[in-house]
Amino acid sequence: MTPTAPAATTAPLLAAGLPAVACASWCIDGTGHTDAPFPEDQVCRGATVEVELTRRPLVEVADDDWRRETVHLYLQRRPGHTPVVEMYRGELGESVTFTLDEAEALGLALGQAVQQARG
Repeated sequence: MTPTAPAATTAPLLAAGLPAVACASWCIDGTGHTDAPFPEDQVCRGATVEVELTRRPLVEVADDDWRRETVHLYLQRRPGHTPVVEMYRGELGESVTFTLDEAEALGLALGQAVQQARG
């Protein structure tokens, strides 16, 4: 029997992180999304704005924890795309994506409706 040297073990190679992308000024990540698993996941996202819907019924969000339903919106920019406004209702509710022009038109229309109603 011939003695053999123990097999050399090597540590698994760690995958190098993705190169940083230039985050938008409003991106809450701000580090270039180098921790994203794939380049298409390097998405810039702005802070979420929540608007409570006071005319909607209360919803149970946890055991005996009731809250008003909310509309959430935030800016989002996928790699190689222009920013959009993502808006959804509730925790897992319906969502809609607006171009910046569409979001601006909706904002102006809402503002005008409020001004008309308040006289």
